[in-house]
Amino acid sequence: MWQRSMKKTEPKSQYPSAIIMLSGKVQWLILCLLLIVLYRDVLLKWGLDLWNDDNYSHGLLIPFISLYFIKARYASLKQAAICPNNRGLLIVLAGLLLFILGSVGAEFFSQRLSLIVVLYGLISFLEGGEIAGILRFPVLLLFFAVPLPYILYDAAAFPLKLYATKIAVKILALFGMPVFREGNIVHLPHTTLEVVDACSGIRSLMTLITLAFLLAYMMHKSIFKRLLIMVLAIPIAVLANAGRVALNGILTKYNPAWGEGFWHEFSGLMVFVISFGALWGISFLLGHHRKSTTMTSGG
Repeated sequence: MWQRSMKKTEPKSQYPSAIIMLSGKVQWLILCLLLIVLYRDVLLKWGLDLWNDDNYSHGLLIPFISLYFIKARYASLKQAAICPNNRGLLIVLAGLLLFILGSVGAEFFSQRLSLIVVLYGLISFLEGGEIAGILRFPVLLLFFAVPLPYILYDAAAFPLKLYATKIAVKILALFGMPVFREGNIVHLPHTTLEVVDACSGIRSLMTLITLAFLLAYMMHKSIFKRLLIMVLAIPIAVLANAGRVALNGILTKYNPAWGEGFWHEFSGLMVFVISFGALWGISFLLGHHRKSTTMTSGG
């Protein structure tokens, strides 16, 4: 798959090596075509979901970010030895089994996961553990482009809405505003606010966790610190969105237009920026260790 730097010896010895490299490229070309044929419906529906669903629109950028990290590792890939590993075939079979189960159940989440599993298994099987280790992070990154099943999404969004509403009510009460909460609805003397999914933190959380994964990998070597950064993305997103709801409640007291339209969308963007800034600040305080993206291991 990857071109190797070879010592120049006798001209005749170069021809078998060239044939091996060519056959490797042809082999991957054939496999990629087979994967496209097998997963064509999955890929089409996947792309449409990412395009139409604001909760996962960041997923459209994930493959390009993954390619960037692969390109950054190109020097390491050229030096790595090709050593096919039969254990990779077990990963391929596990991925194909996941695809079959997803197809039987007409469930796209499992089928999408299976494509990533099969891809990593093929890398391990055909190229070996060293190259699979170098490409582990770019492949893992692809999982963040897979939308959650809506049964899981709704199960997470509902409690987040309630938490965001409760926190927003407490903030408004601190400012001396008469406030009454009814589920995810906030009653104020001048207006009524409904904390919907977009205001619960779930929408920004999807993108924030992806950025937390990148941030944790780039700034820390410790597994504990990486996991901590990703876990902290959840309360940060909820607190930031609760602050947004409270701010809307305060601002609409003076001008109802500030709770809708451009200002409403702008406040959502600012919440995301503040959330990521807080996450980066915590990561910095934990002590960072920058890593070169050209490392030869998966980290």
